Amino acid sequence: MEPPLCPDSEAAMNFSPKLAASLNASILPNIAAAILVVFAIAIALWRLRRPVNTKRPPSLQSSPTQTAASLAAKINFLERVGKKNYGYVTSKKGFIDDWRLSEFPTLIPSLKLPTHIHGQKQCSDQTNKYWESQHTGINCDGASEPEVYLDYAGSAIPTQTLLSQISHQSQILANPHSLGGGMLSSDRTLKLMQMAKDRVMQHFGVQHETFGLDVLDKDEGENNASVGIGEDKNRSTPCPGYQLVFTSGATESLRLVAERFPWSSPKITAGKTSHMILSNMNTDTLQSSNHDNSTYLSKQMKSIQARSILLYPRNVHTSVIGMREAAMQRGARFHCVSVDELVGATCEWFQNLVEGSMSFEFQEAKMRDVGGKIEEKKDEHGIYPNIRCSSHAQDITETPTPCKEIWMHHLLVLPMECNFGGDRFDWRNTTAVAHKPCSSSYLHGSGENSETSATIRICHKWHILLDTAKAAATGPVNIPTLTHGSGPDFAVVSFYKMFGAPTGLGALFVKKQRRKSRSGMQTTKKRDATLESNASEGTCVHTCGISTLHLSGGTTIERRTSPRHFFGGGSVDVVLPESDFVVPRNANGAASVSNKVNESASSDEDETIDLGVLVHGTEHFRGIASLIHGFQELDALGGMEAISTHCTCLSAEFVHRLSKLVHDNGTPVIELYGQWKSLVNRLPGMDTSNTMQYFPGPTVAFNICDRDGSLIGYDEVSRLASLNCPPIQLRTGCFCNPGACQDALPLTNSEVLENYSSGHVCGDRRGIVNGKPTGAIRASFGKDSSYEDMDALATFIGKVFISQREAVTPLHSSEESEGNPPDTCNKSMKIDSLFVFPIKSCAAMRVNRWPINRRTGRMSFDREFALVDTSGLAMRLHSYPQMSKIQPSIDLNTMILTVSAQNHEDLILNIEKSKISVDNMMSPEDIQVCGTLCKGNIWGGSKASRWFSDVLGVRCWLARHHATYKTGRTQISEARYAYCNEASLLLVSQQSISYLNSVITAQGWGRLVESRHFRPNIVVVSRADTQIEERRQFVNPEDSWQQISIRGSADVVELTAAGKCARCQMVDVDPISGMKGNTLRALAQYRRDRGQINFGSFFTGNADASDETAWVEEGSEVISNGDT
Repeated sequence: MEPPLCPDSEAAMNFSPKLAASLNASILPNIAAAILVVFAIAIALWRLRRPVNTKRPPSLQSSPTQTAASLAAKINFLERVGKKNYGYVTSKKGFIDDWRLSEFPTLIPSLKLPTHIHGQKQCSDQTNKYWESQHTGINCDGASEPEVYLDYAGSAIPTQTLLSQISHQSQILANPHSLGGGMLSSDRTLKLMQMAKDRVMQHFGVQHETFGLDVLDKDEGENNASVGIGEDKNRSTPCPGYQLVFTSGATESLRLVAERFPWSSPKITAGKTSHMILSNMNTDTLQSSNHDNSTYLSKQMKSIQARSILLYPRNVHTSVIGMREAAMQRGARFHCVSVDELVGATCEWFQNLVEGSMSFEFQEAKMRDVGGKIEEKKDEHGIYPNIRCSSHAQDITETPTPCKEIWMHHLLVLPMECNFGGDRFDWRNTTAVAHKPCSSSYLHGSGENSETSATIRICHKWHILLDTAKAAATGPVNIPTLTHGSGPDFAVVSFYKMFGAPTGLGALFVKKQRRKSRSGMQTTKKRDATLESNASEGTCVHTCGISTLHLSGGTTIERRTSPRHFFGGGSVDVVLPESDFVVPRNANGAASVSNKVNESASSDEDETIDLGVLVHGTEHFRGIASLIHGFQELDALGGMEAISTHCTCLSAEFVHRLSKLVHDNGTPVIELYGQWKSLVNRLPGMDTSNTMQYFPGPTVAFNICDRDGSLIGYDEVSRLASLNCPPIQLRTGCFCNPGACQDALPLTNSEVLENYSSGHVCGDRRGIVNGKPTGAIRASFGKDSSYEDMDALATFIGKVFISQREAVTPLHSSEESEGNPPDTCNKSMKIDSLFVFPIKSCAAMRVNRWPINRRTGRMSFDREFALVDTSGLAMRLHSYPQMSKIQPSIDLNTMILTVSAQNHEDLILNIEKSKISVDNMMSPEDIQVCGTLCKGNIWGGSKASRWFSDVLGVRCWLARHHATYKTGRTQISEARYAYCNEASLLLVSQQSISYLNSVITAQGWGRLVESRHFRPNIVVVSRADTQIEERRQFVNPEDSWQQISIRGSADVVELTAAGKCARCQMVDVDPISGMKGNTLRALAQYRRDRGQINFGSFFTGNADASDETAWVEEGSEVISNGDT
């Protein structure tokens, strides 16, 4: 007996052997024959539909030949870079090709390598299916299509393993503020948070604040009491350790430092009975000279004002630049300099910078020369005199007169790696120079007698902040070794850039400051007693946020008191709700009262940041606990050294391939920026396996050039990349790094401001303004990047932009090729169909006859209404595909709008304005329509709102255009177009749609389109014979029309062309089913024009015509005039 047809059929149907034999003998052959017939018919129909004489446009997908070439290129790449450098072959996790697909199912899989290479496992069926689909195009179906991700500088992608570990956290974690008895969930939370903190510290090579360090410092202070500071330069002291605060990211960390940093701007003013002397000589000479017999020139001053400095190079992140707002609010100044200037900075450079931050006000002074002749000179309000500051610490301590010190704190912010183009820097020399001591000395007293004079010394201290967010994402960062002096004072990092999850979590590292004993500033106990005696003579007064210290002779020192800061739960030791009394949380164990803090602001002690007060409310404790899993991911790949090598292999190969791309006329296709540009000529001969540490970071910034050398806008590149098969995720613009962007392009400040005046802002899609680029394209590689990602982008650029001059042109029959070319602008046209869209982005209302305004060219009620979400944005079809199933209909006789949707009762609204009471009409609201500000009135009230909200599942309102104005930021448009995008009427031809379908069929992208996909008001078709039409293949005849006349049975309407319609993803949405197709991708093959993908033409009315209504109807003749 033969077995049943399937394993379950015998149990389910209980066939008898006789019945089964009969079925096999008679029915099955007939079924097989029927299947063959159907298959043959399907092939025949497909061949008939396929355009015979149409040239196939350049594809955005891979061909079998290209895939084979990519495989050969990958094998060659692996041989060149070495098996230990790419793919983590020796790591615990194994070769990247073995786990890439399982960890990232939505990214393109790896090419199937021969089994002898790296001992690779057999590729899964899913991998083989994907690459086979690249040959036929059947996989390019929109949302389910695997992608290429090359924006790791923006964020890493979490692996499936990491997400699973985070989501399957089985332990109960409670709020860490809910302290238990040692065994409860809150204690478990604290333990996991501490484990995570220890793991973060270990990863970045830093130690916690050293236990017993304060005792060590005290012993050192006692041993150094009899010597000057400069006499113990080489004493070795342990690293004081770091404290760590979890934040929402690097930006939040920068904000905390900016707001808490001890910015100051003290002002020293001479009294009526005193004077101050500014010496133009080195402090060594000043301290050893006799005031009465000295041979120096001096100026008598009214006041001196010093200011803290925020210093940063031009290529920092926008968040660093934003720190200057907090600094300037506290009286500080900011300086932005070039990277080269900062890398080559010297002691003298920093001294000049400090001097430049001080301002002086002079009064009439006596000047004594060598001959003893006295001359008087009046020099009012001199700015930035030539002050010589001592760079030797012993000079500071050898002042023979009592001394008053004022400490000025300055902040230097440095990026470890530029997020614009991957440039890396070694800042150790710069930070070593900045850390050298510097001070300025000034004399004040009640007379010119040196015995009654004293010295005011302004001491300058530079603090270093390192932005490691980009560098830590793909390379090792050992914080204590990055700068001179056992590490920076501050460092910031974002964890989502390292392993993708959790997002919204970063860290701020703060070096624990060692508190120095003030006795170490003098060489004898007598000097200490003198200083203490003089200090007791001064009095401090606080008025209106200003702390004033009065010295002998009437000299005063004014300083702003420390500003008040917000405090939240967990950041205080004690607080009284009805009294101004709060004790902030003090990580060092020394509490202070708020009304006492301001008094201590006038102290000249070295100020430090209290980390306990930086944590407000409940921390992201679940995210912090999950960090452990993220670091385990990094360890499984072999650590950050292996990740750095892997990423550098890919970025170097990508740059090498870009450098070889040229147009047919020899013009380079790529304009590279940053340090990668300087390595282009050396890459082919470099041994990448031994020189990885000298390469820039794995981030490549570039632009694409046309054949004539002009740059192509980044907006066009990013749009075409998103339409590629597979789609490619890039970053375009300036990447929140305006300084590096300006230097690369280059753009002057005036050009940036001019671009802004023309409407360009950060984050928009205007890649070219006034013929110059406004940004660049960035491809950044990460720990999970593969060769296939790099190859996909390099192939896309070479295929699309080198061959872009080979535009798709319509072909014609052989008999036509011998004579004149086909006419692409048929003047004998007629209206095939008319559409009105009462509600923007909802379904069309097809009409046979409809009124149109002669002057505006707008069909009555077209785009009169729009659905608006709670944020005031007009809802659009590509974001809400369900809108295609909302069918509005207008009865012109009754002025009733009926809106229908499946499984919902019809919504009926009166649209006659005269029937609506003015008292019941709400005032117009602002509505954003495609980036343009419009006005609209809520229509239909809560009844309409509930109906549309129920249909779409999103709360929304029906708004009707308010015909008063429609404005953009830099231009004013008239209200006559309602919610239309650019002009009042959109026209497409059926010939254009037919040719587009031929392209879709040739590419194998399925789902053909119809006129409704493009939401036109008028669809025209040729009056020519159908067979001739199919043979001649008219292509977009409406492109060349400047004016058209619509001649109906009763009226003639004149319309003027207003430009081509630039298309977006909305054309991909099927107007009936709401499903997404590949329409925009197909149009990109042959309808690209200066960064836009155009299809259809806009028309307006005749401005000179009367403002009256005419009628247009289907079948009317359309005559084109003034073809271009």
